[in-house]
Amino acid sequence: MNLMRFYIKGDNMKNNEKGFVAISVIYSVFILFIIIMLLIMYSYISDRKNTNEIKKDMRDNFNVQTPHISFSRVGQEYETGNNSVYVVVSKGKYNLGTLKYVWSSRQYAIPETTFNNGDAILLPTTRGSWYLVVQACDIYNNCSVAISKRFVVTGNN
Repeated sequence: MNLMRFYIKGDNMKNNEKGFVAISVIYSVFILFIIIMLLIMYSYISDRKNTNEIKKDMRDNFNVQTPHISFSRVGQEYETGNNSVYVVVSKGKYNLGTLKYVWSSRQYAIPETTFNNGDAILLPTTRGSWYLVVQACDIYNNCSVAISKRFVVTGNN
């Protein structure tokens, strides 16, 4: 009790000044609280914006247009010689990356030989039925595959 009396007696501040200091401390704490809340809200909004951009990128990646492959000739019967097929690839959403082809006696084969867009691809000289299998990929490895109709090569080896 003596300590409390000493504190009150020893305090030189008037009641007015005590109230002013108390209110100043309360306002300072309140302003600090508002600043912290604004920073939290800004961080939340920034994260939401980034999340929406990520969602948009993901949505775009699932709706990717793969390259379109077209042949200058459809499958038919040919004599051996310098017969060729032009392959034209139009890009999808992104620029073209790799273009590969293979002549196969089956419709399903893995293209291994690279070529440039618009190149003439020579028919095989060996007699038989052949399919041209072309794979076109863009720079993000979104690929499409096209298989020609059957080419029949007649004539001598």
